[in-house]
Amino acid sequence: MRAKTVIGIDLGTDLIKMVALESVSGESVPRVAGSSVAPGRGMRKGAVIDPDALTVAIREARDSLEKSTGIKNFEAHVALGGAGLSFQKAKGLIAVSRADGEITKEDMKRARLVSETSLSRLQNKEILHRIPLSYKIDNETEAYDPFGLTGSKLEAETFFITVFTQSIKNLLKALEETGIEIDEIVANPLAASYVALGRREKEIGGMVLDFGASTTSIILFEEGMPYSLDVFPIGSEHITHDIAVGFKIDLDEAEKLKLNYGAVGFE
Repeated sequence: MRAKTVIGIDLGTDLIKMVALESVSGESVPRVAGSSVAPGRGMRKGAVIDPDALTVAIREARDSLEKSTGIKNFEAHVALGGAGLSFQKAKGLIAVSRADGEITKEDMKRARLVSETSLSRLQNKEILHRIPLSYKIDNETEAYDPFGLTGSKLEAETFFITVFTQSIKNLLKALEETGIEIDEIVANPLAASYVALGRREKEIGGMVLDFGASTTSIILFEEGMPYSLDVFPIGSEHITHDIAVGFKIDLDEAEKLKLNYGAVGFE
């Protein structure tokens, strides 16, 4: 019995990819109901620059998915990457509200909100994710969950992932035109980390390197929490271009050479 269907959308410069997952009663892991791929349009280095062209590409991928699965109404979780992604860490200090000094969930929330007000370089940017890293009580005791502990002051350190305002506005416009209902927009490197890294790998220290067509993203984890996130404007298209220039051939032939004979070795 089908209980719920969700769609994951990966917006890349070169390709738009969708996957449909359905939860079935009695099963803990959702099933893959189908997937689709369409050529990317309207994006440059992972940022949305032409929402109308992106709308066409998303519709192609959606129509292909609907045709193969029969699913028409769904909630979408959209992964957005590109050079517009960045991160900041910030701290916020508050006085504990209760007279007896016991820290409440509301105190923790207020400390995180204060950390947000101390962010810099937020002009023309929107916050995608707010991830609490740790708390410090009275500038001495560190805790990941200070709820129920006592003190007079509480400091929160928060990891923020931001994106360019114009890119997110263009994305929302494109998705609205397709009629797709958005449940969540997530930073692509963060979404990839849930697939590529387990809890233990994040705890001891791990990295996810996502090599795309026009950008390469890196997200680092330490002690189970994100440590940094960076996006570089270099991708596989640059390799294709270098092959084309080096061998004096067109881009299509260079792409074939790259796919058929390219190899990378790691020791």
